[in-house]
Amino acid sequence: MIEILTIPFVQKALIGGVLLAILLSLLSLFIVVKNWSFISVGISHATFGGLALGLYLGVNPGFTGFLFAILVGLLIGYISKNSNLKEDVSIGILFSLSMAIGVILIMKTPNYSSDLFMFLFGDILTITDLDIKLLLTFTVFVIVYLILFFNRLMFCCYDEEVAYTTGIKTSFYYYSLITIIAIATVLSVKLVGVILASAMIILPASFASLFFWHYKKILIFASIISILMVITGIFISYYLDYPPGAFIVSLYSTVFITGLLFKKIVNKQ
Repeated sequence: MIEILTIPFVQKALIGGVLLAILLSLLSLFIVVKNWSFISVGISHATFGGLALGLYLGVNPGFTGFLFAILVGLLIGYISKNSNLKEDVSIGILFSLSMAIGVILIMKTPNYSSDLFMFLFGDILTITDLDIKLLLTFTVFVIVYLILFFNRLMFCCYDEEVAYTTGIKTSFYYYSLITIIAIATVLSVKLVGVILASAMIILPASFASLFFWHYKKILIFASIISILMVITGIFISYYLDYPPGAFIVSLYSTVFITGLLFKKIVNKQ
């Protein structure tokens, strides 16, 4: 255990993993309350189109994925706000379009397989100092954002129409929250990849809500359990030589299912 902690790339993986666990846990509450689980799935998979665009153009795919995710997130919100379509419909449309664009561009890009595998499934052991700085900066920003606007955000999530009638600028909170979720999703791609990123933002509050009702307790418990899952997943995957991102999500999913079964057994007694 002590020897592993002396390895530089493991140290970076642990630091980055803890930061991402905190970031996604904080946002997970709004995903659950707003029933936006499909949004994180849509954005994470839509990022694939942006990553493919970067590879095709020969520019940093992380940058194009970042811009693409924000664009898709805002489009999801705009279509939902300005049409009769609900979020899940607009997500399905943009999800399919982004994946289709990604597949076309990837097929036209030579020597893409290794980079594509990393972006699809992630590898936290390759996290860099720059990634950690970006994660730290954005996590601090999100914490400050939530401290300033938490009550209004929760009001908008529970009943947006009533919040609007009280004078709250619901559109600002709606679009800003979607943008933050999009950025967090892109940052998590480095950890668990496009395919698994959405699970890390859905599972924390979903698991915590099995045992707690108050939002503060959900936030605290979700953050703690996420940190434990990430640290445990990194250590075990390192020893067993498993892909860390996939193992973390598998571990978290197993814990969630176990907790769900435990709660059902307790409720029957």
